[in-house]
Amino acid sequence: MRRVALFMSLVAVTMLGVVLLTPTRTTHAQDATPLAGDLPFAIAPGVTADLLPTLEDPPSLYRVRFAPGVIYDLEPQPVIDLVYGEAGTLTLRLDAPVTVVRAGATDTPGEPIAAETEFTLGAGDYSVFPPNISGEARNDGQDPAQVAVAELVPEQLATSLMGTPVP
Repeated sequence: MRRVALFMSLVAVTMLGVVLLTPTRTTHAQDATPLAGDLPFAIAPGVTADLLPTLEDPPSLYRVRFAPGVIYDLEPQPVIDLVYGEAGTLTLRLDAPVTVVRAGATDTPGEPIAAETEFTLGAGDYSVFPPNISGEARNDGQDPAQVAVAELVPEQLATSLMGTPVP
């Protein structure tokens, strides 16, 4: 019985150490000047982005902010984008159909959106945009809208997934 108690104590201390040493949102302070890639950069008037650090390339991960009243034209690019609403509400109209999964509705099928149909992407909503999609994103609200975007280039993705099969 003592061995079980000792073992459980060691497991509890180890887990506590892992929890205390794991970075959280409150421990991401910077002690030095950020690198140039970490600074917000302008995409268009009223639209800024931050490149977020990733372990590998692909994917590219960035956060995009839209000031109130901004209208931004989405240009076709040969990438797949996973777009996640973080704050505010963004109104989108795309030239291809997409599916939107609404915040908290992960157990239900996504909402199909036909091409050239306006829809909103709010906090917690997400969608996957196919390659070469174009359209418009606008912030009709009084507050900034913000999305996180994971961008995958299909050719790079195929290369990064190649490997030696395990027998």
